[in-house]
Amino acid sequence: MAISISFIDYLSKHDIDYELISHRHTTSSIDSSFTAHLPSEQVAKAIILQSNDGDYLMASLSVGHRLSISQVNELTGKQYNLVNEVRLSELFPDCEQGAIPGIGEIFKINMLVDDALLNAEQIYIEAGDHCHLVKINQRQYTNILLDIPHGNICGATIGRPKMAEHLSSEWRLS
Repeated sequence: MAISISFIDYLSKHDIDYELISHRHTTSSIDSSFTAHLPSEQVAKAIILQSNDGDYLMASLSVGHRLSISQVNELTGKQYNLVNEVRLSELFPDCEQGAIPGIGEIFKINMLVDDALLNAEQIYIEAGDHCHLVKINQRQYTNILLDIPHGNICGATIGRPKMAEHLSSEWRLS
């Protein structure tokens, strides 16, 4: 599969300047960040949730963190759960599994964005495949998300050993 046609059409229709960043094939957004040598706090991932009412929500946050569904539920006042992979392929037919561009408007899905992404200098968004990211400057990214709800929806940091959370900053190997 190639870059999402829906995403590229959206960028063109909204006159958004972007740069396409190529990298080797990866299997996850965090791997795309590492492979492309990009700071994880600037690479956005989209996680799709469904409420008990059947409403969908795209939660967008940096690839270096897990999503806190409890924070999402608290901010929205609803109960959300992860959408299964079969349903994702139906909702995003022009995207590879796990490479959904993190802009809900493209797919007519409500969105919630993590505050930290709004402060990043550059934003890199999955392009719909596992070989490309789209780079958008911070000003244009925040303009896209002007009316989108936001808040702190980050959970634990990815890749940080659990043991490190319990060690003091004074601990050192001798």
